Amino acid sequence: MTATFLVATDLSPRADRAVNRAFRLASWTGADILLAAVIDSDLPEDVARPLAEAAETRLARFAASIPHSAEVRHDTRILTGDPSAAIPLLAEEIDAALIVLGLHRDRPFLDMIRETTMERIVRHAARPVLLVRDPVDHDYAALLAALDFAPASTAAVKIAADLAPEATIHGVHALHIPYRGFVAPHGSSIAIAPFRRSAEMRLAEWRSDPDLPERLAEIDIVEGAAHVVLNREIEDHAPDLLVLGAHGRAGDAPSILGSLANDLMRHPPCDLLIAR
Repeated sequence: MTATFLVATDLSPRADRAVNRAFRLASWTGADILLAAVIDSDLPEDVARPLAEAAETRLARFAASIPHSAEVRHDTRILTGDPSAAIPLLAEEIDAALIVLGLHRDRPFLDMIRETTMERIVRHAARPVLLVRDPVDHDYAALLAALDFAPASTAAVKIAADLAPEATIHGVHALHIPYRGFVAPHGSSIAIAPFRRSAEMRLAEWRSDPDLPERLAEIDIVEGAAHVVLNREIEDHAPDLLVLGAHGRAGDAPSILGSLANDLMRHPPCDLLIAR
């Protein structure tokens, strides 16, 4: 069965990169593409109808102008409603293998007091989401996977490996020591040894999954808060795709990648793949 990538666009230049990346990925994976735009359902019908017709025409013309478009089977769909609900519902309807989004419009005040549309789509969608930030002038070459050894990060790594079969993959696990100053004061490593052994055991168990990509050879366990560790790894490895799971659990400890995913969606350092 042919996979389908669902590309949600608001017809703005911000979304152009998402459409271009989706076509580039689909051209060699053999996936179909469905381009979708959402019209506000609160608009009067005499206003919404011409907007929908214009949006469908613009989507079709834009798709036809993209490199690789002749090689990819694609279609368009105009929806009415709230994008954060309509896009996840459509993804389920068509059994989308991937949802592809562009960056959200920066609204500093509103973003402080409410979720962005991207965050709501990811929260409501059971499908992996690719957020495209960078220009689409190359294939993904360097992947950085933030790992908590929960099923979500496992799924994210496998999906990323399929999307970027030639890319190097580097993994990192942030070893968070609760109450670090009390547990291991003055730089003592003895008190934190049990935490590291536990993380190494979880890593060994996680690596036993035979479906993990062989290219994921190097996984660092680095002590520190997830945000700090990941920022340092991004500087060191300069990835063009960051990979992580969202809202997972690792053993009895709730995953810290939920808040991390939200923060990265608002200010992604590169393209970002998030899976449940």
